[in-house]
Amino acid sequence: MQPETRTIQSRSWLILLALITLAGLGLRLLAWHWHEFYPLGGDEREYLEQALALLRGEGYHELKFMRPPLYAVFLAAGVWLVDGSTQGLRLIQAVLSAATIPLIYGLTWELLRGSGVGVARGAALAAALLAALSYTLALNATELLTETSFLFGLTLVFWLLLLAARRRSARIAFAAGLALGVLCLLRSVALPLLALGAGWLWLQRRQIVDPAPGLAQNTGTSNRHMALLFIAGALLCILPWTARNVARYDSFILIDTTGQENLWLDNDPAGREAVKRQLYAMGEDRGGRARLATRMGLRAIAADPARFAAKSWRELQAFFALEQVDDMRARPAIWVRPAEVWLRLLFGDGVWLVVLTAGLAGLAFGPWRGMRAVLGLWIAYVILTAAIYHVELRYRLPLYPALLPAAGWAISNFNVQGLRFRWAQWRAALAAALVAAAVALTLLHAPYPSLAWQLGRKHLHLARADAALAAGDPASAHNEALAALQLDERSALARVALARAALQQGREAEAERQLRQAIDALPAHPYAHLLLGDLLRRRGDEEAARRELAYETAALEDLQRWAWQRFVTAPPSELDIGGGLDLGWLTGFHPAEDGARWTTGRALLRLGAPAGRRSLILRLRSPRPAGAPEARVSVLVDGREQAQVIAGPEWHDLEVPLPAGAGGELLVEIRSSVFRPHDYDRASPDGRRLGVELDEVRVVSLNWGEK
Repeated sequence: MQPETRTIQSRSWLILLALITLAGLGLRLLAWHWHEFYPLGGDEREYLEQALALLRGEGYHELKFMRPPLYAVFLAAGVWLVDGSTQGLRLIQAVLSAATIPLIYGLTWELLRGSGVGVARGAALAAALLAALSYTLALNATELLTETSFLFGLTLVFWLLLLAARRRSARIAFAAGLALGVLCLLRSVALPLLALGAGWLWLQRRQIVDPAPGLAQNTGTSNRHMALLFIAGALLCILPWTARNVARYDSFILIDTTGQENLWLDNDPAGREAVKRQLYAMGEDRGGRARLATRMGLRAIAADPARFAAKSWRELQAFFALEQVDDMRARPAIWVRPAEVWLRLLFGDGVWLVVLTAGLAGLAFGPWRGMRAVLGLWIAYVILTAAIYHVELRYRLPLYPALLPAAGWAISNFNVQGLRFRWAQWRAALAAALVAAAVALTLLHAPYPSLAWQLGRKHLHLARADAALAAGDPASAHNEALAALQLDERSALARVALARAALQQGREAEAERQLRQAIDALPAHPYAHLLLGDLLRRRGDEEAARRELAYETAALEDLQRWAWQRFVTAPPSELDIGGGLDLGWLTGFHPAEDGARWTTGRALLRLGAPAGRRSLILRLRSPRPAGAPEARVSVLVDGREQAQVIAGPEWHDLEVPLPAGAGGELLVEIRSSVFRPHDYDRASPDGRRLGVELDEVRVVSLNWGEK
């Protein structure tokens, strides 16, 4: 092949990799945007508080359970960089997750470069594409936890090990050790790689595959020296922290005590809370806690091996669960955008299944430059520790750097290699056994095919019920909702559809019965509460209605829009904005605060209007920080602009004369310039787009003020 042709092909591959990386970044930014208002979890808040303490000059302090220190330092740097914005921290992690994609490409290329350029590039691009399309990785980047940075570092360590062995480079071996040391200070689960990596370097053949320039005529650093330098680099990072622990706690603690304490927490029949109380009672005696936890954990396992085996078997099955399906089944009250549901199922669980099955098959067949044992042992270690302790599905993310290259090879070489499987029957048997075991464990955890069939049929009936309600056919909607309820007797959505059908038929008592049964079945789901609130408001039971309508803020879904489309009560001519009884007649507002609501820049209101000449009265204000744009407000009624004003910072009434007309319903639209408080005060966590604040809206006759 001519050099020019080879250069053009190389550029084409790089362009493809760049496009794949940009697609992966786009997916991560989509998840980042969708999860903007998700609250921080318990571990996230602890890590963030640790970081803020560092920035306040209070030094490093341990959490209740001692963890490695570097993630708090990473977050502290991020907080300083983005002025404390939680969404800014998530953005940093989204970019870091996207940066892992070309690293996966580089790792796969390095593993397979001895198999030919075409094979290596095809597999590397396939592996990078799987990493880019993984919605699981995109979602984890929105959580302020160690997994995203750990995955980047783990991929880097594997790649540097391969590069050091190929080039027989002392510097790269030392750099790989430094990277591993940093990784261990991020999560100490990486410690076994010290032995795995050093052993692999020690046992490498001395030949060089495709050596770097300047190394073609020599064999470079010896295996022993590379292994020792790898160990030295790692210890150079780890031992200063160990020395700090010894000085502070008068006990040898290599990095942290998480593993020892979890051994007891996860295996004592008394339960985690009982064990926590005993550990907390020991205060800051971290060494004593670690020794006690190790002793008691081993004692609990030895005292009842059958219980431990049963528990580990359950955890093993849970390890292979379909994460997104289980999450949505376990938390049906949590609203998820329809588009995100499909992304979770197809690009979350779907991509995981491809990575798992193709990765295990590829690991059995692929030409892995002696890394098969290292990757296999790493996979076995991750699974085994999860079974011994407990499973959170983010704990399986360290499998990705081992499985993605193998999955990429299996996918890109399936057609060619499928014809050659006969020469290695033992590998075919191994691949089949690994894939069968993984699939069996997945199905033992839950009967996913039958669940999918049941859920699919249920949601088809619910979709038909919604369509019938929109078409004004409550009888058909009732039948479809009943069919959905037969498939899932606890379905709150089916009972909500039955209630809506009853309301369209004027059967309020039946609607209320269905709504209360929906609330009994799923108390946290907002739909039934909101519809019940509308019904109670119409009856005049305002206090009970306020309690139910307060569920407007119970989900991240735009429940103002949902109520706007589904409530059946006619609007009044006077509306107390933010008083707790306005839902269903407005949309485009932020939740109420201090008895009023801010608009989002474009807001809609429905009002009843008397016949004849009338005016629209709006009580509003727009206090803004210095430097913010002035509050330019346009008021449109039934699509026609009726007024343009600049809203001031104090409450005042704006009167908008309206053309004479027949009585009925008016559609009022309020448009305004917006500002974000965080843009003018970096200490403010408020990133909302704020327009104007409304307190009251009413329609009156033109002589409303006369006696």
